[in-house]
Amino acid sequence: MVRNAICGIVTIKNNLEDELTLLQQYYNETSSSDMPTSIPDDITFFNTSGALYLTTNLTMGELSKSIAAPMSSTTRIVNWLVDNGYAARLSDPDDRRIVRVTLTEEGRKLHEYIEDHIIQRVKETIQLLTKEEQTVVLAVFDKLARAFNLKEVK
Repeated sequence: MVRNAICGIVTIKNNLEDELTLLQQYYNETSSSDMPTSIPDDITFFNTSGALYLTTNLTMGELSKSIAAPMSSTTRIVNWLVDNGYAARLSDPDDRRIVRVTLTEEGRKLHEYIEDHIIQRVKETIQLLTKEEQTVVLAVFDKLARAFNLKEVK
C-alpha cells in the first residue's frame, strides 16, 4: 500500500513536470508580449518561484533549504529569474555581505500564470473521478501534506 502511494506521488510529480514542459512549449510558440519567451521546465523552477512568491525575500541558503534543493539548482533558477527580469538580488540592509532574492512584479505575474494553469489542470483531472474518489484522493493528499509539514518542523 505504501509502495503504491509512493508510486502515485512520483507519477503526480512527473505529470507536473510534464505540464511545466508543455507550458514551456506553449510559451515558446506564443508571441504574446505578456508572456516570457521561455521558462525552465523543471519542478525546481516552480518551487523556487513559489517560495519567493510567498515570502518577501530570502537569502540563497534560506531559499535552497525551503525548496529542499541543492544550492547549485537554486542558483541556476535564480540566475534565470534575474537574467529575465523576474527576480532581483538585493543587499541585506542589516548586513551588506548578505544577498537576498525577491520576485519582481513580472516574476509574481509569471508565477501566478503558471500556478493558475496547474490549478486548472488539476481541477480538470480531479473532475474525471467520482465524488467518492475525489473525497478519498483529497483526504489522502491532505494527510500527506500534514505529515510532510510535521516532518519539516522536527
